[in-house]
Amino acid sequence: MSHADDFARGPVLRVVNYHNTPFAGADQFDREFAALSKRFAPVREADLDVWLDTGRWPHDRPGVIPAFYNGYRNNFDVARPLLEKHGLVGWFFAVTAYSSCPVEDQPAFTATRTLATVDDDYDDPRTALSWDELRSLDGPHVVASHTRNHTRVALDDAAKLEDEIVGAQEDFARELGHKVRSFAWLFGGRYGENPMADAAVDRAGYDFLFSNFNVQRLRRG
Repeated sequence: MSHADDFARGPVLRVVNYHNTPFAGADQFDREFAALSKRFAPVREADLDVWLDTGRWPHDRPGVIPAFYNGYRNNFDVARPLLEKHGLVGWFFAVTAYSSCPVEDQPAFTATRTLATVDDDYDDPRTALSWDELRSLDGPHVVASHTRNHTRVALDDAAKLEDEIVGAQEDFARELGHKVRSFAWLFGGRYGENPMADAAVDRAGYDFLFSNFNVQRLRRG
């Protein structure tokens, strides 16, 4: 039995994490997505609503979320067409200030943050998903938040937490025309671990929080 078969025997939802998806790895991503699509159903936020509201999984197969973190340009050019080839829905956790950063300033932006790029993917310095690309992804796939700047913030610094969490949501609302529902805090923290960060997540109005441990639906009111 393959590792993919073992993976498919578990709970009803899996999240498979990716960061850069370079052109050099396209054949490997093609094989991975093909294997996932054979065993799992694509997942949207509405599927999570049904599952968490009723306890009923709305598909006849377990679901898989291929999650792409940091908002890299090669996610759009390499991963997106392969996801669509295999009928999968990608979840793209973008860093809003990175997408807003002028192309010529992106090398300096990544150098001062925990963002790793692939040197030989492109002939120009743009490594971030553009807002036009994010708007194109919004609908066929899921666009989600992975903070504004992708920088480590002290968890007792209310102003910086507000900027990273609420500020990112403000950017999405301005550029996409609506808020995004899902958020992943830097380094995979969970909701419920820090009241100040939780309060900022609540103010931003996110519905789902992705961590290194689980997917939480945030109930309010």
